[in-house]
Amino acid sequence: MKRRACIVMPTYNEAANVRELLPKILREADKIPSHELHLLVVDDKSPDGTAALVSEWMQQDPRIHLLSGDKKGLGEAYQRGFAYAIETIKPDLIIQMDADQQHDPALLPLFVNLTQYGFTLVIGSRFAPGSGNPALSFRRRVLSGMATILVRSAAGLPRLYDCTSGYRCISVDLLMRCNLRGLSTRGYSFQSSLLSELFRNRAQVIEIPIVFGPRAHGTSKLQMTDQVEFLANIGRLWLRRVSPRRS
Repeated sequence: MKRRACIVMPTYNEAANVRELLPKILREADKIPSHELHLLVVDDKSPDGTAALVSEWMQQDPRIHLLSGDKKGLGEAYQRGFAYAIETIKPDLIIQMDADQQHDPALLPLFVNLTQYGFTLVIGSRFAPGSGNPALSFRRRVLSGMATILVRSAAGLPRLYDCTSGYRCISVDLLMRCNLRGLSTRGYSFQSSLLSELFRNRAQVIEIPIVFGPRAHGTSKLQMTDQVEFLANIGRLWLRRVSPRRS
């Protein structure tokens, strides 16, 4: 019997993207010999019909799943998605992936395959050598670079190229060792908080360069409040680093 991997994909008003993305993911799923790839869409009651679209796909393919809830932020959606996937789908691997088509599904077989070589965390890096960022303005590249430096310094992480990437493959065994309850859960700073916690639990990491393309449909959900929260979270990462570790 094949092991399972599960993509956890938060969505809000992503019907146009999901309609195009689902068949691409399923095509790549057929190229993964070691795992049966599932997709869990965590939709925050999108008014554009995202959930209805996913429900239609669920009738065609049992590997598609839907979890709906109130809109409380990216981090909260991920935490709900992780818990639901682990309890109901029972995967060995969890994959974080955005719904806006900026993360190339063609990399999914590589992500899963790399876990067969002892890596418990695979990061799709926008800034590793060989990567490309046609979707990022010069200002966004500078801000993302500064964010990675701040996260590395505050959390005591090794020299990673991309600490805020949203495209990752994580061993469930590693994720289950992590304490996600005190992490920032409202916005995008969840990504850096989660990364810190994964390393606190001895993640074996590899970064893979990706091409971070333009959003296919819709607009970015990143807001000024997310940037404020990120800066506040830097202090929390430092405090978490210097505080005694609890079992």
